[in-house]
Parts: sequence; structure tokens; C-alpha cells
Amino acid sequence: SRECFVSRYGDDGLIVVVDYTAFHPRIICQLTDYPIDVKTDIYEYLAKLFFQKKEVDETDISNAKQLTFRQLYGGVENKYSHIRYLANLKDYIAKRWNEFQAYGYVPTPVFGRRITDQHLLDANPNKLFNYILQAVEGEIAIPRIKTVIEVLKRNNKLSKPILYTYDAVLYDFHKSDGIQTLNEIRNIMSHSGTFPTFPMKTYVGKSYQNVKLVSL
Repeated sequence: SRECFVSRYGDDGLIVVVDYTAFHPRIICQLTDYPIDVKTDIYEYLAKLFFQKKEVDETDISNAKQLTFRQLYGGVENKYSHIRYLANLKDYIAKRWNEFQAYGYVPTPVFGRRITDQHLLDANPNKLFNYILQAVEGEIAIPRIKTVIEVLKRNNKLSKPILYTYDAVLYDFHKSDGIQTLNEIRNIMSHSGTFPTFPMKTYVGKSYQNVKLVSL
């Protein structure tokens, strides 16, 4: 299904994916006021806490990623609740659930849209949190995509965003726009908006199927 995404500009174009690295774990840092440096590999950081090691390898990091998502979407397990990152998350989930029960809704953190008991059937604390998290990802990304579109149009650039998936934006990039334009797109996607800096990865290729990670 990804092979059909190719540049309208033929040999003058490229498919570029700008990806939010560890988007959900990073959003949780912001929601729960948990400070972590933008340069820190969050899964490596959590692997050291999960496995109580000073140094971890790729297997540890892979296992930590699976454990992290299990806590995010299935609830924080008691055996990991001593980890402050997860303790903060557990407190946040409980707080929002209490608000939901008291008022019949919670506002989303950026746009203040109401998630109500009419939207959320068979509600429980973690299901509510998943709705909040998925709302926030769009509330962060969509205004930034809007800004990118405005900047590209204002500067008569040919590149265009063509697909948004929750943690990444796909661009049809015209080579004549140059590396400066690509860096500007990355900068807008990373920095603009209510939430501060998010780390980014960039992938480039002739189609969405064969994009490769590049260093910029």
C-alpha cells in the first residue's frame, strides 16, 4: 500500500517522512510535567529504570519499548509503579478519570475539546486516557502542518504535505526547494505550538515504501 505514494514531480521529487520520535512517551512527559532532555533516547532511559542497569543493550531497549507501551495502554503495573515516569502517569490517569466521573467530560489538553460520556462508551480510566492521548497527538501535529503549508505557500515552494499518520507527516518534496526548506519544515514540526520541542527523524526515498533514515 505504500508503494503508490510517489512524487508527482518525477525525477525532480522525493518522498520525505518527518517522524516524531517516541511521540506518545514524549507527550506523556509534557502532560505529567516530567522533565527529560530532548536529546535523551527515552526508551534507553526507561530500559535502565525497568531493568535497574547502568548500561543497556539493544535487546533491553526493545523490551523496554514493549513494556512502556503495555503500561501506556493497559495500565501501570504495580511492580513498575516505583518508576517516577510511570508513577506520574498513574496519577495523571487517576486525576483525569476523577474529573470525568465528576463532570461527565474532560477537556483535551491543547484545544479544550470535550471528551464526554457520549463519546466514550464503557468508560474506564485507561480507555479515557487513550482517548486523551490520541486527541493530543492530533492537536499537536495539525496546527504545525497548517503552519508548514502557510510557509511553503508564502515562499512559493513546490513541496506539499500529502499524508498525516499519528506520529509522522509524509511530504512530496521538490528538490529545487533545497535542504534549507526541509530543515525549516523539520523545525516547524518540532518546535511550534503549545508543546515544546519534540525530537524528529527524517526518511527520504523515491516512494513511501523505500524511504531510508537520513542525517540532517
